[in-house]
Amino acid sequence: MYTIRDVARLAGVSVGTVSNYINGKENVNEDKIELIKQAMEELDYRPNYMAQNLKGQKRKIIGILFPNLDEPYNDIYKGLTEYLDMKSFITVLKLTHNNIVLENQFLEQLVNIGAVGIIMVSNDSKNIKKYQQIEKKGVSLVFVERKVEQESFSNILFENKDLVYDITSSLLEKDKECNIKLLLGKQEFSNERDCAEGYLAAREARQEDIIIIKEINREAIFDRIYQSIMSFEPKPEHIITSSVEFAQICAEACNILHADICIHALAGEKWYMTELQKNVIQYGRNAILMGKQAGKKMNEMLSNRNLPEKSTIYVKSKKKYGIQESNNKSYANHTIRILAYRCDATNALKKLAASFKQSYGIHVEFHELEYTKLRGQLELEFQTQSKEYDIYMLDLPWLRSVLAGNVLTDMSKKAKEDNLLSRYPRTILDAFYKGDRGVHIFPIIATTQVLLYRKDIFSNPDIKAQFMRMYGFDLSVPNTWSNFNTIAEFFDRKCNPKSPFEYGTAATALEPIGLINEFIPRQWAFYGKIVDRWGKVIIDSDENVKALENLVTTFEHIPTGTEEYFWDDIFELLLKGKIPMAHGFASHYQPGKYSLEGDTYEKYIGAVPVPGYKPMLGGWALGINKFSKHVDECYEFIKWNLNDKIAISNMRLCGCVPITTVFQDDTLKVSYPWLNMVNERIELGHLREEILDTKKQIINTEAVDKVISCGIKKAILKEENPVDALDKVKKELNKLIAGE
Repeated sequence: MYTIRDVARLAGVSVGTVSNYINGKENVNEDKIELIKQAMEELDYRPNYMAQNLKGQKRKIIGILFPNLDEPYNDIYKGLTEYLDMKSFITVLKLTHNNIVLENQFLEQLVNIGAVGIIMVSNDSKNIKKYQQIEKKGVSLVFVERKVEQESFSNILFENKDLVYDITSSLLEKDKECNIKLLLGKQEFSNERDCAEGYLAAREARQEDIIIIKEINREAIFDRIYQSIMSFEPKPEHIITSSVEFAQICAEACNILHADICIHALAGEKWYMTELQKNVIQYGRNAILMGKQAGKKMNEMLSNRNLPEKSTIYVKSKKKYGIQESNNKSYANHTIRILAYRCDATNALKKLAASFKQSYGIHVEFHELEYTKLRGQLELEFQTQSKEYDIYMLDLPWLRSVLAGNVLTDMSKKAKEDNLLSRYPRTILDAFYKGDRGVHIFPIIATTQVLLYRKDIFSNPDIKAQFMRMYGFDLSVPNTWSNFNTIAEFFDRKCNPKSPFEYGTAATALEPIGLINEFIPRQWAFYGKIVDRWGKVIIDSDENVKALENLVTTFEHIPTGTEEYFWDDIFELLLKGKIPMAHGFASHYQPGKYSLEGDTYEKYIGAVPVPGYKPMLGGWALGINKFSKHVDECYEFIKWNLNDKIAISNMRLCGCVPITTVFQDDTLKVSYPWLNMVNERIELGHLREEILDTKKQIINTEAVDKVISCGIKKAILKEENPVDALDKVKKELNKLIAGE
């Protein structure tokens, strides 16, 4: 086995220089770095981080002690490793099976191998002294799920008391006298005590309803639960369990005893929206979030040993969603037709329409067209007052002109009766209903522009050091468009032969939609406008020229032949490791589409606001044809899609229904990192300028876009310089305003 000395000898440098390189220090010059890399590759040398831990040189090991990997521990572990992996920690997992002897043995092992921190579920929470002694050895501790009662420790806990209280209260609302039993584990564990307290808070002085399971062996647990259910007379209508393990064993016992009992279980992440097992209802908890919180707390403790105090953090439970089924059988065998844009979101609506038909008896047909053809077909439909389609799918920039044509049904009365618009955040209502004197449309997709990037690349010490040497400042995720281009240049192999990527980014030149959505956020970031406050066209201003010059530079660093790509294609390049960063509309980021081969980088993708922090809002709406014979059926379909459960399922199928629940669902945030950027006000992006003609009427946004995108295209193709291109755009816009 080769050592660091062998690497130094082959590279012709000192051992200290090799050590500095391995430890990420920036005082090693580039020539020596290349020699060290070549030597390490030739010798197949890998740094021994375990040895480094023991020597105290570079401490990376985090121990994880869990009872098992049943729910919720599997999900907590997932959250932990997702966070810690990004911080370059090495995790060592040990399973204690709720056994104190094993816990003590594993704690000793982890301390001996040089673990700097241990994240654990305690089996011995009263033994404060044991944990204090471990901390005195320089090992940080974070406890999850089970609280260690001491102010000097950090705990990350579920809100079990509140959850069990809510479950019990809900059952009692239906029947105050219903027979309920509670199956809990050892009361020495805080998570089990919290469940008991929640039950008794909802149903005072009913300690006799609580059955304590002290056994830890699965067969012994089965024996205990089986005997308990067998002895219940009369049999309870409901059993609440503190874990999925207890619930599954309970269900097994009920099946054998032919006991018809509804079981309610505290679960982990509960990704699925339906109940998978008959008579077993699971209540999800944000277990992945708990894992990430624990990892974050550990990282904070290791980064700052002088933190003023430890803390206890409670992780809220998941919301339980319901679904409203139709009792109206008069719709059976009716068909409605939708003229739609061909995209993933429409495909999601199609897939869910099969479920809608099962509930309502209404068949839904989709006629899908690409963007430009859809707009043309819509114009034809509106001109002829056609009845061929019952629902139209409309892009946000089209809404003003479509609403002005009076071709959609006003659903104000029904929407008010159902309080349907309350499903949307205020920011969505403000954006979509700006020109709607009624309720003629229903937002079905809404999203914001985001910058997605490779977290591992932007935190790589070698790459950061190389960037520092080339540009003289730290490599970080770009927050300005100028910096965006600098980083794109750095990762473009034409400019930097040592780049791990062939190209620095990707962009779309599709007309008009692609180019407009590339240009506008840059224009806003440089404080450019199309017209001034008096209506004078100023598209040729210095600010707009700078924005266009920036966009032209961006196109110098994109893959050849990708100008006609859409955002789906651009994000695919990022997921497959072809580029280090890309921006676009977030709803087009669908990592599941490209995961078939298991070779994507989705776990390494981070999301931040676009440079300049001025993203555009994008979206689509559904409107019901004013001349349709199936207005009620259409409304039922739209309303059904705005249900919490259906909207979340839609997101998982690559859609993005813009109701508040979707933006706030913690499970979705795990798969779609851009959702974490959405604040409590759900501000997704800015709206476009409205350009008025000489009669003070709003000019169709599409007409404006065609003019601007034509000039942008000539600039990025280097057919014209940005100044001349924008000067011609100005002249064309003036003609548009004059009605020529």
